[in-house]
Amino acid sequence: MKKLLITFFMILFASSVFAAKLYTGGEKYEKDGVIALTLTLNGKLIEWVYKENLSQCLKSKRVASREVGGERVVFACKSVKALLQEDKQTKYGIRLLKILD
Repeated sequence: MKKLLITFFMILFASSVFAAKLYTGGEKYEKDGVIALTLTLNGKLIEWVYKENLSQCLKSKRVASREVGGERVVFACKSVKALLQEDKQTKYGIRLLKILD
């Protein structure tokens, strides 16, 4: 019984050590002319998402506007200067970290 418990805790510990090594993303870089879907609430920019092209951005904007449908919430597609990061866990392989302008 004691050996079984020790084995169980060793496996549990080993799995938690491997889970602690999370993917932190790739190289960070600045780029101008990035298409971003932005969400503005009461005149304040609160959320932004990278989009591959203007067509994808407008499609996402239509879906989001239908779902939310509020007067205070404004979705917009913009071409911005942004801080990007390579991220293999996202749909397009790029994460928009921050809008710089």
